[in-house]
Amino acid sequence: MDLAERIERLKKSRRNVRAQDLDRLLLEAGFTRRFGKGDHWVYRHPDLARRVVIDPRTPVLPVYVTRAIRAMEEVMR
Repeated sequence: MDLAERIERLKKSRRNVRAQDLDRLLLEAGFTRRFGKGDHWVYRHPDLARRVVIDPRTPVLPVYVTRAIRAMEEVMR
């Protein structure tokens, strides 16, 4: 299954996403991760001006999943 198909699958299950799965997808899409304040993970991509921040609690809150999906789709265009 390629990255685009997994992102589509992720869209259907935004409320039940593990932090490790979202991390794996972001890294595969070319993002780099660093640790932010507290438990937060901060992702950057060379083709994207903004950062993507997620709180790695499981399940990840839907707002973080939505932001990550939007950023991955922007980078894949």
